[in-house]
Parts: sequence; C-alpha cells; structure tokens
Amino acid sequence: MLEDMITILKYEYHISPGQYFEVDTPWVKDISEVKTIIIDQDNVFTKMVNIYPGGFVMFLEQFPTHSIYRTNYPLELKENSDVYHIVFDKTIQSETLKG
Repeated sequence: MLEDMITILKYEYHISPGQYFEVDTPWVKDISEVKTIIIDQDNVFTKMVNIYPGGFVMFLEQFPTHSIYRTNYPLELKENSDVYHIVFDKTIQSETLKG
C-alpha cells in the first residue's frame, strides 16, 4: 500500500536548509487526522510520509544539504506569502473541503 501511494507523488519541491516550507491545509481540523509514517530516520537523514484526510499525500526526504518534498497534487505559493496551497482540481477540492 505504501509503495502505491509513493508512486502517485508526481510533484517535487527542493528546499534549501533554513528555507521555510509550509503547506496550508485548512480542511484539517485536528493534527491527529494526519497520519505520519516514518520510513527511515537518523541524526542526518529522514524519510517519511504524511497522509492527510481527503487524499493529499506528502513524502519528505531530508538530507543535511537539502530536503525534497513530493506530493500527489501540485503546490502553488500563495500571493504575498511564504505558504503553499494545494491545487486540487475543482471536483476534488469541493469534495475534500466539505469533508
């Protein structure tokens, strides 16, 4: 199941150390709704998956020199902000945000 989720992650974002990266998830009412799976972790490396309600998935690979985020939906930087929002198609967005 985890392999199936990771293969749908078509969008990739490279983040430099110290660079701010936040994804706006207004439909998540409680952080406990987000499922986190740590695949591998030590003092310099992390690999983990976050599964959000509504079908958004984000995979993180964190290295000392950079981080890579992979998602199943594209992200877009909000205007005049350093926060990203998820670009759902209209059908999925309306269903997800209702839930």
